Amino acid sequence: MKNPLETLKEKVGSLPRSQKLVVDYIIDHYSEVGFMTVEQLSKKVGTSTTTIMRLMSNVGYSGYSEFQKNLQSHIREETAPQTRFENNLKHLSKNESWLRHYDLQIDQIQKANQLNEASLDDAVKMISSSSTIYCTSVRSGLPVAQYLTHNLNRMLGNTKLTIADSSDWVDDVIAFTENDLLIVVSFARYGERLMYYAEQAKRRGTKVIAITDKFSSPVVSFADIVLACPADSIASHNSIVSSIFIVDYLIGSLSLEKTDMISQRLKEVDGILTQMNYHVQKKNVD
Repeated sequence: MKNPLETLKEKVGSLPRSQKLVVDYIIDHYSEVGFMTVEQLSKKVGTSTTTIMRLMSNVGYSGYSEFQKNLQSHIREETAPQTRFENNLKHLSKNESWLRHYDLQIDQIQKANQLNEASLDDAVKMISSSSTIYCTSVRSGLPVAQYLTHNLNRMLGNTKLTIADSSDWVDDVIAFTENDLLIVVSFARYGERLMYYAEQAKRRGTKVIAITDKFSSPVVSFADIVLACPADSIASHNSIVSSIFIVDYLIGSLSLEKTDMISQRLKEVDGILTQMNYHVQKKNVD
């Protein structure tokens, strides 16, 4: 299947200016356009849907749907682990890998730090006010969901980890209410079962927080709050550094939100752990 972006570039010279503007926008924002309706794209470019449909016809597509299907296939191929791995190797020598890794992660934390502060505050309030909290993810996002689940449940006692690849979450989701919260951690290439889980929760009026790598992520359409955390790495994997940074902030902020209640819970938990001799005891050395 031919790269649809290359098709646009090849044909752009013969197009009228109004259609060239659409091509410019698609090429600059193709990962977002892959999930936009034709109406949304027309608003972004400031043109009519008719102009977009004429563009599709002029470059050889039967319509916007066919073009978008091809574009989505290209995006999937581009985000495949082996493709990212090969592309990163082209620009990386062994002696500079540490510095590049360091610079990349600092850059991603800085980008995550640009999140709307109101969104972070709303996320903390939503977590604080929910009756039951479910954290879910698959594959590379699981460590983030596990870390968040452990700390929220330790502080609040109402948080459960569910793995979307398993069907066990179905037994929970049928009882979801508007007082509950689902926190979805999802990175490219975006698990289909995660989307279905989020959709089912949304149908029941349950609040959804999405921790994802891009605003074009398909989970965004189900989310009440989106926390976008870049997940690029110097190899093929999705990096969780910036998402852990944001999750850690949420945990810390929640501690300040419910200090007395959390302090009492931690005291009781520590008392039980002490009775069990759970932790390593410091031994005197003569």
